Amino acid sequence: MEQEQIGKAEVDYEVITVKVPKQLKKQMKQVKVNWSEYIRQCIQNRINQQRRQEAFDKLDEIRKRTKPTSTEEIVQWIREDRER
Repeated sequence: MEQEQIGKAEVDYEVITVKVPKQLKKQMKQVKVNWSEYIRQCIQNRINQQRRQEAFDKLDEIRKRTKPTSTEEIVQWIREDRER
């Protein structure tokens, strides 16, 4: 495990291994990209996407269980709140 200081936070790293075809590896060498950083960002983006989807799914479940609220009712709540 490797550690790195990022700002005030200390980050621990784990090593993962990815197998790619030889031809792909040759092509990767021809592209000026920090592949470790690129893959880290792709993984983080996928995790973020999954979390957003789970949050949307939970919101949809909540919406299905609640009754619809009319515009008039919302306006009334806002007016009551302003009067406080």
